[in-house]
Amino acid sequence: MLVLTLNPVARKVMDLLEPHVERQGYELVFVEFRKGPRSSLLRLLVDRPEGGISLNDLERLSHILSDLLDVYDPVEGRYTLEVSSPGINRPLAKLEHFEAHRGHRVRVRLLAARDGQKTLLGTLVSVSPEGIEIDDELGSKRQAVGFGEIQGANYEHNFDG
Repeated sequence: MLVLTLNPVARKVMDLLEPHVERQGYELVFVEFRKGPRSSLLRLLVDRPEGGISLNDLERLSHILSDLLDVYDPVEGRYTLEVSSPGINRPLAKLEHFEAHRGHRVRVRLLAARDGQKTLLGTLVSVSPEGIEIDDELGSKRQAVGFGEIQGANYEHNFDG
């Protein structure tokens, strides 16, 4: 279940493509759409639940998803399609993403500043359908955040640990 709000184009693409990606044995982790003056960017982050995703997988999926986007035509105007791995600091957008990273370090970007800060960085302590609690390293306190307050979130890999 997607808990973060996507812009309307990204949401439409997610709804259209997610079932197709899952039938191929992958997960559509996140969709990002950035409108540009001449050309826009449509970024699809895809992973395989078991064992990660390879470059060959991404290349194959890129062709399939490009064809589906040509059929559905959910994006107005010119755009560049990018199909890639979510990377080590993967975005958290679905309830199951947040649940899987409980106890780990996360970075949460807020829509509106809290105590002068728009970013929380710390340990994800709890997750519910309404939101999360994070032990904030920057503000040195536990913060409860509703999903409607979150602009974006991602796992923060600790390279020192």
